[in-house]
Amino acid sequence: MLKIKNSAPIEKATLKKCQRLFDIKNSKKNLVVLALISAVLIATVSVVSNYRVGYTIKVDNVVLGTVATKGEYYEILDEVKTEVSNISEIELTPVAGEKFTMEIVSVGSFTEKEELAENIKAVSEKMVEGYTVAADGNFVVALSSEEDANKVVDTYIENFKSDDESITVGYGAEVLVTQGHVPQDAVRTYDEAMDEILKGKAVIHTVAESETIEAISESYSVAKEDILSENEVEEIAVGMSLKIYTGEPVIPIKTVEYINGNIEIPFEIEEKEDSSVYVGQTRIETKGVPGKKYLHAYITKINGVITEENVIESDVITMPKTQVVLVGTKELPPSAGTGSFIMPTSGRLTSPYGSRWGRAHQGIDVGAPTGTPIYASDNGIVIESEYRSNGYGNIIKIDHQNGFVTYYAHCSQLYANVGDVVAKGDKIAAVGSTGRSTGPHLHFEIRKNDVAQNPYNYIK
Repeated sequence: MLKIKNSAPIEKATLKKCQRLFDIKNSKKNLVVLALISAVLIATVSVVSNYRVGYTIKVDNVVLGTVATKGEYYEILDEVKTEVSNISEIELTPVAGEKFTMEIVSVGSFTEKEELAENIKAVSEKMVEGYTVAADGNFVVALSSEEDANKVVDTYIENFKSDDESITVGYGAEVLVTQGHVPQDAVRTYDEAMDEILKGKAVIHTVAESETIEAISESYSVAKEDILSENEVEEIAVGMSLKIYTGEPVIPIKTVEYINGNIEIPFEIEEKEDSSVYVGQTRIETKGVPGKKYLHAYITKINGVITEENVIESDVITMPKTQVVLVGTKELPPSAGTGSFIMPTSGRLTSPYGSRWGRAHQGIDVGAPTGTPIYASDNGIVIESEYRSNGYGNIIKIDHQNGFVTYYAHCSQLYANVGDVVAKGDKIAAVGSTGRSTGPHLHFEIRKNDVAQNPYNYIK
């Protein structure tokens, strides 16, 4: 049955008045009569135009609202289902199915989209009343009390503030706390909410074929141990979905920095292919040097990325120098050593292997001028290239993948990097006197299964 909702009946007296006007015989009054009839017709059309056919939706005898078309309702229902699935494991379905009643509805009586969406959520037993924190309309977290929700908003921003008075910190989005129905499993206590959102944004990563946990860890700059722990797995498999917290703020953080002084100008990096460097390896040909400029400005950033520069005054003091990096194209040598070693540098033996000053000297010392090249004694992979405070100074270690590891200590320069594959005879460092040393020399060790050996038993 078609019903009229919120209708305004047309007075029968008006129609009778029109009839009487038609009975007027005086021709001089015809124009007046026609004008009156037209006015009545216009009023009638105006009333009719304010009404439409619509549908009132009920679920389990609860009225959800009134819409112009059934399609409009299902469109809103799909949006609500998607919204819920994005923040919950719950699958939202109406309690007892929808029933539609066709009615004549005044235009102003149709239910607003937001109200209808909220009513759809309200009839589900899997939804509860709560308070949602949202940033620019995007869900952040849901809590059971308004007090806790506001506390989250006030506290979260404090984690990004510093003691630097030149920097002001605020939210880079409109953050609102709203009351409504939320999935039961999405509601958090205050402590749970803070622990969760301080981890940063979460992404779902599907493990691809031949993809390693190390590669995933490097891609997201997240420790592999954290990824495995968060997903409660000991190892990954192809097709596995991993939840990874990236550390990016869940609510955009806006900073405005006031600068009035000299600042550094970053140098650019230029890459050049080079056939003397192995594939996958790089060498710095020309070291970059930052420039300097005077800057008086306000710099606005969102999550650390500059979005606006209000420059009052700027003056370059020194230009930066471009860093030139050689990118290798040379075919990699075998990473496994031959077991036969060469003397890694030229010079004279200043201290042999064995007992020295009442204790074991686990290698040999070769005296040479600072800067004298040091070469890899055999093929292998660089496993250490750094300064050590235990007396070695600048040291390079090469794992020859056959039980042997060689040490090259007291270097003035380190040319090879950790992970580099080197061939016997490749230049890896330069002689120096860093660490516990009385003069420029190379301290060279050969270790087999981590036991020091006499290098002269292996050098050929």
